[in-house]
Amino acid sequence: MENEACIQKRYGVISFTSFIIGIICFFTVFITPIRMANIGSMTGDYITFLLTIAGIALSVIGILKKTEKKVIPIISLVFSSSFFIFWVIIITLLITGEIELPRRTIG
Repeated sequence: MENEACIQKRYGVISFTSFIIGIICFFTVFITPIRMANIGSMTGDYITFLLTIAGIALSVIGILKKTEKKVIPIISLVFSSSFFIFWVIIITLLITGEIELPRRTIG
C-alpha cells in the first residue's frame, strides 16, 4: 500500500516526444504553406506516414504506462492520426457530393 502511494504520475520524455511528432503530423497534413502530404509527392507521403506510425506508437506507449499522465498522449494520438482523419474527411465529402473528383483532360 505504501508503494502505490509513492508513485506519482508525471509527463515523461515519451509524452513530449509523441506530442511534438503529433504537432508535426498535423502541420504537414492540414496547414497549406508547409503541407507535405497529399500534394502528389510520394516522398512527402512516406515521411508523413512514418511520422504518423511513430506518433501513434509513442502515444499508445505513453497511454499504457502507469507512471505517465494521460492527457498529452491522448492529444498527441489525435494529432498523430491527422493523416487518416484527413482521408476520412475527404472520402466523406466525396460521398456526400460536397466536392468532386478533379477531371484531367488529355491533350
